[in-house]
Amino acid sequence: MLPAVSSPALKRVLLLLICACAAIVGNALLLAWNGRYLPLALSVVLWLPLVWGLWMLHPLARKVTVGLLWMVVLILPIGVINPFAAMDGAINTDVPLWRLALPVFGIVGLALFALHILGKHKAEFGRHV
Repeated sequence: MLPAVSSPALKRVLLLLICACAAIVGNALLLAWNGRYLPLALSVVLWLPLVWGLWMLHPLARKVTVGLLWMVVLILPIGVINPFAAMDGAINTDVPLWRLALPVFGIVGLALFALHILGKHKAEFGRHV
């Protein structure tokens, strides 16, 4: 399947990232089916090349992925858990804070783990190109 990588953790993280990107492309296809074509254009320009680059262990795909994961780590908690989202009605104020924070910090934890694995196995990228 994937090019030979030395670490099973790297293989699992790559498969997780590839599946996440493919899910975004699938969602864009569903939106295009309903008449919204901009997400499909963005997924063709960004997500499909990222899937291919991660599959082929291209160094640029690793750098883009690391940048996107850092955006998840920094922006996701601020975007969900803030008083302005509550004032604008973007979140339900009747929901306890821990029910909002649990999925956010779960995703942030996964992103940090993926960043750790991608940083630890940096030498694997570019070796197979």
